[in-house]
Amino acid sequence: MRLNSKQHYLNLLMLTGLVALTIKTQWLPSDQSTVRELNVQRINVMEPSGHPRLVIANTAHAPKAIKEGKEFFDPGPRPGMIFYNDEGTENGGFVFRGFAKDGKVEHGLHLSFDRYNQDQTLALQHIEQDGRLITGLNLVDRPQYPIDQYMTLMLAVQQGDTEAQSKLQQLEQQQPDIHGHRRAFYGTVDRKAMLQLNDPQGKKRIEMAVGKDGQPQLVFYAADGSELLRLPETTQVNP
Repeated sequence: MRLNSKQHYLNLLMLTGLVALTIKTQWLPSDQSTVRELNVQRINVMEPSGHPRLVIANTAHAPKAIKEGKEFFDPGPRPGMIFYNDEGTENGGFVFRGFAKDGKVEHGLHLSFDRYNQDQTLALQHIEQDGRLITGLNLVDRPQYPIDQYMTLMLAVQQGDTEAQSKLQQLEQQQPDIHGHRRAFYGTVDRKAMLQLNDPQGKKRIEMAVGKDGQPQLVFYAADGSELLRLPETTQVNP
């Protein structure tokens, strides 16, 4: 009698475990899933806080620019991937487009990384537009001024707001780099390979290049854009 009771207890325990396993694997939602192919128009990777960390989207569903989870500007169509920091503020991305219309190519790929609460400071890009061909790396100085306030101000200026225009002029005097300045470019422009270095005001000061004809040159510029020195002195490099 005691043996039968123990056996009954073991059978009940095994049955309970089997039922629990069945519920976990068959009825309850799983934390993981595997699919062979998935067609979507947008994927939002979110943090537990509710802030986005990564958005992958097509043209129609590309996200607007956001700061701390709030939209503040519509940059237009930008299919690709947008990155966000720990506070839900955009801080870079990879966008790409390309098409030909009426015999003209409009093509571009752009990978960028932003300064905190600002616009891009590092950008790798390839552009084919208006007959131009540009491929290279850009380094840009950005001010310590919130990008959402800057874009709101610039939009107001474009709409003819005289008060916004006055505020922008004051900012330009207080922060000469308010619009950002490109400090360096390394790449090719219409088959001319170059390294270009600019001063804090964005003015070209040194350019080392090899033209599409294979001829090298090194040029130093003054702040007003005039040439200080060209090496070799008698060689002109085709653009």
